[in-house]
Amino acid sequence: MLSAEIIAIGSELLTPFKTDTNGLWLTQKLEEAGIEVKLKTIVGDDELRLEEAIADALKRSDVVITTGGLGPTEDDITRRVAAKAAGRELVYHSSIELDLKERFRLWGREMPEINKRQAYVIDGSEILPNPNGSAVGMSLQTDDRFLVVLPGPPRENQPMFEQHVLPVLKENSGGV
Repeated sequence: MLSAEIIAIGSELLTPFKTDTNGLWLTQKLEEAGIEVKLKTIVGDDELRLEEAIADALKRSDVVITTGGLGPTEDDITRRVAAKAAGRELVYHSSIELDLKERFRLWGREMPEINKRQAYVIDGSEILPNPNGSAVGMSLQTDDRFLVVLPGPPRENQPMFEQHVLPVLKENSGGV
């Protein structure tokens, strides 16, 4: 049986006013797929602690899923830190930037320059499209480990997980 860890990212989740609903939902989906969740962690917007949490999770679990921290602002550090923890670089994809510009145009706005950072993904990862928001997800499979990096909003990460991640995990876990 594959083991999994879920890392929810965002300092707001460390306050008494926000709950990590993603962890609950993902746990249910993973268990239904025959994957045992061994640990859930909440990490604030702290680069060193997040890198340590992801790197440690990758050493002990078959599947590591992060949620949150993929927006365009300075405190959205997940893509950069996850790449570092996985020993990878971030690579720019012009197609993602073009898609973002088109989305903003359809929303009646011009894309702010800051959103360009959302066009960087972990080298070697599969890009997970996000029809419900601006941040793409990423799935990196190395040897016998999976690192899945998802946006935080449930309306974005749940369809992404169900459509692009869960089928691959089920195939690798022998789950139904």
